[in-house]
Order: sequence, then C-alpha cells, then structure tokens
Amino acid sequence: MLKVVGDFLSLIKLKITKMKSKILFFAFFLFQTIAVLAQDMASLKTEALKSYKASVNMNFDDIFATTYPKVFDIIPQDQMKKMFGQMMENEQFSIKLVEVEPNFSFGEIKKIEGKSFCMVNYNNVMTMKFKQPMDDAESMTDIFKSSMEADKVTYDKLTNTFRIEMRSTLIAVADDLTKNQWKFLNKDKENKMFSMLFDAKILKALGL
Repeated sequence: MLKVVGDFLSLIKLKITKMKSKILFFAFFLFQTIAVLAQDMASLKTEALKSYKASVNMNFDDIFATTYPKVFDIIPQDQMKKMFGQMMENEQFSIKLVEVEPNFSFGEIKKIEGKSFCMVNYNNVMTMKFKQPMDDAESMTDIFKSSMEADKVTYDKLTNTFRIEMRSTLIAVADDLTKNQWKFLNKDKENKMFSMLFDAKILKALGL
C-alpha cells in the first residue's frame, strides 16, 4: 500500500514538474514575443518619423529610402520625382507641406504571410496657393473636404491660399524584400497602390 502511495506521489510530482516546465516555457515565449513586438514598435516609431520628415522637407533621397521598394516596379524613381515636381509646382498652383507635430497613432502590428504590417495615422497639413484669383473658394473648400477627407480647410483671400488639415495614413511594411526594416506606402482612398502590390488575402486581413 505504501509503495502504491509512493508511486502515486512520484507520478504527481513528475506531472507538476512537467507542468512547471511548460508554464516556464510559455512565460519565456510570451516574454520574447512581447520583447520582439516592443522592439518592432520602437523601430517603427523611429522610421515613421523619418518618413514624415523626408516628405515635409521634400528630400527625395530620404523619401525613396523610406518607401516600400516594390513601388518602384510600378513607378520608377526618376518618374516619381518628376511627378512630385509637377504636382508641387505647376501653372495652376503650388503646394507646400507644413511641418507640424504628427501625433502618430499606431495600429496593431499584424503578421500575414511572413510579412509585418501596421497602419500609422498622423497629422498632415499642406497649403495650396492658386496663381489665378479664386472665384468660388467655398466650392473648392467642399471639394478638398470630400476628396481629401480633410478635417479643416481655411482660405486666405489675400494670398489666394488654402490651408488643408487632415489625418493621413501610412501603411508600414517589413518583409524579406526590406530586410525586415520598416518601409512605407501612402494609403490612398481606394487602396489602389496597395492592391497592386499585395494580394486580396492581405487586403482582407488588414480590413482594406
């Protein structure tokens, strides 16, 4: 009888030891996961600010360095630079990006098909100065609000300039192509660029 009790107690101790090992392994795994995510988030914050600074300063080298590289399979860098130049200054208007506190908000980092994604929202302010007098500033204000989803649009009649304030979104991506460094895409209203680069499964998983 004592032997049976002894064997039973030994079995219980063995099970407890195994359970403790599993708990310790799980705790270690959880700690490592949290540490990796924290590291990812820290680097994401650094790279997002770098991308923002590059854009407001129109530093093309830095803009290209922080852009998800597959974009350049669709729009080569020299073509993109020319397109930016024409958009920022042409016969009708000139655009300037205004540096403000971006107040980034970061979504959940999602791992999909071996890639990491995160939605990054930030304050985006620009001015658009028209070179001809504006006859109907109110209609133009409505257009900016609807097409650009602007939160606030003001018009300075004296300078013929609109100030457009909005929350914009960057889509951060880290994968084998970027050597797991965070790179960015500007999220357009209909996700056209993103859908050209990633499959429907990823779009669905990100709610795009």
